[in-house]
Amino acid sequence: MRYNDFGVDFKYLLVSDKDRKFGLTINTVGFQPIALNTVYPSTDHPESYYFNPDKGRVLSEYQFVYISKGKGSFISENTKKINVTKGQIIILFPGQWHSYSPKKETGWNEYYIGFEGRIIDEIAANGFISPVNQVLNVGVNEELVNLFST
Repeated sequence: MRYNDFGVDFKYLLVSDKDRKFGLTINTVGFQPIALNTVYPSTDHPESYYFNPDKGRVLSEYQFVYISKGKGSFISENTKKINVTKGQIIILFPGQWHSYSPKKETGWNEYYIGFEGRIIDEIAANGFISPVNQVLNVGVNEELVNLFST
């Protein structure tokens, strides 16, 4: 399997009122390889996305963060600090405090997508994703990586 190990690639998209009428909009998508002993996160993110892992943050959107390589940890207002490893997706919910970061000894590769809208609100309201189960084991999957990369 080949995974992007080379460079940071992220985009923050402008969303219009017309786009929001569709019911689901993508706000950001990206990839970050975090080498071992590297400061995390990169300071290249806009202020509304950047965070200090010791303090955490609250987003106004959902995000899926897929870890394809390495190890780290995740904590939220609903989840005690847990270990995260390759092949897992962290689900972030709007309005919910959270923090996550790679272990300095291993680093990690993270792919992420941020989105919002009535469609994902309905998916969450119907229990298909839940703030009580925010880390899912989906396995290391090149097809999933390709979805984040296209």
